[in-house]
Amino acid sequence: MSKEFERYLIVFLLLILIGLSGCANKYITADHPKQPTTLETIGKLDAIANVLGCMFDPAPCQKKSKEEMDR
Repeated sequence: MSKEFERYLIVFLLLILIGLSGCANKYITADHPKQPTTLETIGKLDAIANVLGCMFDPAPCQKKSKEEMDR
């Protein structure tokens, strides 16, 4: 092989590699669900308190449920 041919071959292969690097997926997607932040968790404390209250004393919750059904 001649030196000139080797230079052209190296330049050609280098251009191919540069061109293919633009096709790579640069973004990695995560399959696992996002962890809730502290603010999101604190925002749900009212609902958690209502559920716990209904577990220990279901009578007020049943009355409220009947009122909403009547509307």
